[in-house]
Amino acid sequence: MKQVFTLIFLLLTISVLGQTGLPILDIHTINGEEPQCEFVFAPENAFGISITNVTKVPGRSVLIMQGDTIFDSGEYEKDRHGMTIKIRGNTSAYYSVKKPYKIKLEKKNDMLGRGDSTYYDKNWVLIDDGGDMLNTMIGLKINELLGLGKWTPAYMFVNLYINDDYRGIYMLLESVKRNADCRINVDKQTGYIIECDAYWWNENVWFNTESEKKYTFKYPDDKDVTNEQISYIQQTLNTMEHSIVEGTYNDYIDVYSFAAWMMAHDILGTYDSGGANVYLTKYDNTPDSKLTMATLWDFGSIMKTNNEWSRIRTDDFFYFNQLFENKNSEFLNAYITIWNQKSEDIFEGIKSFLNDFASSQTAIAIQESRPYDGQRWGYPVSTVNENIQDALTWFTQRQKWINGQLLPNKINTPNLTTNSKGNTFHINGQKNNNPKFGIYIVDGKKRFIK
Repeated sequence: MKQVFTLIFLLLTISVLGQTGLPILDIHTINGEEPQCEFVFAPENAFGISITNVTKVPGRSVLIMQGDTIFDSGEYEKDRHGMTIKIRGNTSAYYSVKKPYKIKLEKKNDMLGRGDSTYYDKNWVLIDDGGDMLNTMIGLKINELLGLGKWTPAYMFVNLYINDDYRGIYMLLESVKRNADCRINVDKQTGYIIECDAYWWNENVWFNTESEKKYTFKYPDDKDVTNEQISYIQQTLNTMEHSIVEGTYNDYIDVYSFAAWMMAHDILGTYDSGGANVYLTKYDNTPDSKLTMATLWDFGSIMKTNNEWSRIRTDDFFYFNQLFENKNSEFLNAYITIWNQKSEDIFEGIKSFLNDFASSQTAIAIQESRPYDGQRWGYPVSTVNENIQDALTWFTQRQKWINGQLLPNKINTPNLTTNSKGNTFHINGQKNNNPKFGIYIVDGKKRFIK
C-alpha cells in the first residue's frame, strides 16, 4: 500500500512540475544505484574540504519539456549510449545535501536539445542554482557582456529526478573544457587550460610556481598530460611571474582579458577568492600565444563585498594586487579604459536582462517549482522577484560605488570591516563561534555574514 501511495504521489508531482514549463531531467541509474563519494580534508598549509573515492554510476538521462522529449541519452551501453553521473564539487559538496553532479555521455550530444551538432560534447554539469538564488545566471550574463573567454556556458533550469526521487531545481549547463567548436578553443596537441586551484592538494597532477601558486589541469586531462607538458607550462608561469615583478608582463599575458576578468568580479562583488575558479588558457606552445583569462565560473559568493572591491584583487591568491600596483600601468589603464568604454552598457545590459527575465516563462516556472524544492530539502525559499530586485539594487549601487572609486582614475582599496555574528562553519570546515565578515557555510550553503 505504501509503495502504491508513493508511486501515485510521484506521478502527481511529476505531472504538476511538468506543467510549470520547467523541463524535467529524469535520470535512472542501473539498479537504482546512487552516486557516492567520501570526503577528504586539506593537509597542513592548505584549506577546504574536497571529495574522493567518487563513484561513476551508469544510467540513462531524458530531458522532457511539457511532455515532449528533447534529449534522450538512451540506455547505458559503454561507448555507445547512455551516460554516467557522479558527485562533483568541494567544500559545498561536503555540507550540502543537495549535491552537485557531473554527467558524462557515452556519445557526444547536446543535452540542451538545441538541434545543432556544433554543440555536441560529452561533459555536462548539474549545479544547485535556481532553487533559492539566481547567482550563476547573473554571473554568466556578466561574462557574456564582457566577452570573457569568447564563450559563455549555455544552460537550462530543470527539475531533476534521480531514480524517481525529486531532487529539486538545478541548472544544467556546459562544463569548462576544450571543445574547439563550442567551448574553449585551444590547440588539441599543444594547448592548455589550467586553473590556479585552491584544491590542488586533491588532484592527481599539479605543479607549483616560484611564487608558491598551485595550478592544476583542465586540458590536457591529468591522465594524458606528459612531464614535458608540465615542465613547459610551469616554466611559462614562472616567466610570467618574473615579468610582473619586472613590469614586462604585457609580453606574456593578454592584458585585456586579465583586466576584464578582474572587472567582472569587481562588478559582481565576489568574496570567495580561493574558490572563484581562476582558469587560464594558452592556445599553443609558441611564443606568440599569451596566457589569457578564460570564462568566469563559480558564483556562490557574488554580490557580497558591499562598498569593497572583490577579494581576489586585494589578497595574494592570484596576481591582481601586483598588477594594479605595477610600475607598468598598462593593466591599470586597460581596466580604466574598459570601465569608461563599457560600464554603462554592461550595467544597462544586466538590468535589462533581469527585467526581461522577471516576466519570462522560465522565471514563472522556477517560482512555481520552488515550493517543491524547499519542501524536498526542508528550507524556506525566496521568490524569484526578490532575487531580481536584490540584484537590481546591487548593480545600481555597485555602479555608483565603482564610479566613485575610479574618479579621478585612481583605484582605492579600502580595508575590510568586520562584525560578529552567530555560530556557523568557516569555509575550510572549521566551526567558528565568532565569525567575522565573509563567507561561511550555513545549512549546507555558502552564506555571507557581515
